[in-house]
Amino acid sequence: MHLNTIWKLLYSRWQTPATEPIPGYTIMILVPGDLPFFLKIALETCARQDPKHLVETIVVLDNRFQPGFAERLEQWTQDYPAGPVRLVRQHPLENLLTRHYSHFHNNYWLQVVRGINAVRTTHVLFHDVDLYIQEPDFLRRHYEACIASNQVVRGVSRAWDPWFMEQGINHVVATWESFFDMGWFRSFRPWEHRGRDVMVAGKPHSCDATYWAQCQTPAERIGCEPQEVGFIHFNYVTGNYRRFQMTKGPFEDAHFRLLLVRLLIDAYDPSGWEYDVPPLEEFIRGTSDRFSKVTYLQPTTHQHYLPFRILLQSLLDSGLLSADQTSAIADGIQPFDRIFNFDQAQSPQQVLNF
Repeated sequence: MHLNTIWKLLYSRWQTPATEPIPGYTIMILVPGDLPFFLKIALETCARQDPKHLVETIVVLDNRFQPGFAERLEQWTQDYPAGPVRLVRQHPLENLLTRHYSHFHNNYWLQVVRGINAVRTTHVLFHDVDLYIQEPDFLRRHYEACIASNQVVRGVSRAWDPWFMEQGINHVVATWESFFDMGWFRSFRPWEHRGRDVMVAGKPHSCDATYWAQCQTPAERIGCEPQEVGFIHFNYVTGNYRRFQMTKGPFEDAHFRLLLVRLLIDAYDPSGWEYDVPPLEEFIRGTSDRFSKVTYLQPTTHQHYLPFRILLQSLLDSGLLSADQTSAIADGIQPFDRIFNFDQAQSPQQVLNF
């Protein structure tokens, strides 16, 4: 039986909600179960937001859940100022399927399905774990704009894929930091939100999660913030980490995303959790040793250091980190600044396409 047929059979309908939807929104944090430092970043980011209209936060795990994660969640949410936080685990069958048929579309989509089934509110926000929000009232304003405009989807960034614009489909938005009306989300069957190859406007195309459903929705019901500002967003960090885990030999960290993971672990989680990334010394060795687990030897890799470093500096200068977190990252990046000749005083103050 074809895998797509299995998805359709297993995910043809949503679970029936136990109660009427509560007015307001849920923050849905999709977290890699083996990267708890991302959980801490997301919780700290969301805790700084104005909690008006927020009902609860749910933390949805993937198939990499490891013992100790739930205990960290409990520890990090003691006296949490932004309301209740609930852990949503993956179903054992989903765990089995995603390990046997490992693919980003499947892993992400099944987290979404599990999360949507757990949402009790009228709206849900998809929060990206590698994103920092700089304005403390952003989520309140973002939600209120969604309600005032009678939109079923409201994002902050247009879909990354230019194909939609080329077809004249201008309203599709990226899922990160998007609000979704739960009635709209549930009006499509679960499998219809899965990223997959489909027909759009009479043409075959590969859509990310929710994109096909957005294409079936009138453009005026989907909105987007007028400017993509007020965020520090590193993008594609988890996917890069997964590729490293699957690599047998040296891994060329072409955009320094794995280095970012190491720096953030050292800044946020000194608990001794066993992460797969090597210690910082191994990263430094990889700037000259082609046999290191992580390397930085390709000419194009060197070209990518500047945009990465400028974005990292924006985080260091943002005031969003504690003094200890700032110090850990600043100290850790110094050897790379020397190796790649980074001069903060002479660097441009914008970052494109990190």
